[in-house]
Amino acid sequence: MVKKIPWIVAGLLLVGAMLYLKLYYPDSQLQLKRLFKFVEAMPVEHFYNAPEKSCGIWHEREPKDGAVVAGRSNVKVEKCFQKAFASCVVKNIFLVKDASETDKNLFSYSLIRILKRNDQNECIIQNYHEEQKVNLGEEMIPLNYINTCTVLKDGLWNSCEPLYVKSWREEINSK
Repeated sequence: MVKKIPWIVAGLLLVGAMLYLKLYYPDSQLQLKRLFKFVEAMPVEHFYNAPEKSCGIWHEREPKDGAVVAGRSNVKVEKCFQKAFASCVVKNIFLVKDASETDKNLFSYSLIRILKRNDQNECIIQNYHEEQKVNLGEEMIPLNYINTCTVLKDGLWNSCEPLYVKSWREEINSK
């Protein structure tokens, strides 16, 4: 009986590892951090090289069927960042929106960083944003900007968006 105990423990560990990989690992922060590590985009590089603490990765994917797949910790990550912004604690959040399988054919990356308070006691944030079209046949320059502001929008995505980007989006949507 004593000889069977290590085999039982090993079997339980194997079953536990398989359950973890099947149930917890998909769309977890660990998987997302590994997934985007080798993506070539300015916000991604800044996220992995950032000296400040991170609230995590907010991720959303739109498959062809239209049912949005959200990251497992999106709500927790967003609350962490909004709490840090309210108290102006230096942190960042990495936002990823994958609509490459839809008609939009677009990847969006955004790294929002809380920098510090200004002299009017407002919290300064900076948004590193990049949108890449996934047209394989064309060489397209991605839309990207870095902008600084003091207002955090509710949806986080449009925070610090310059006016020219807003007019560019309206122009594209009207076509």
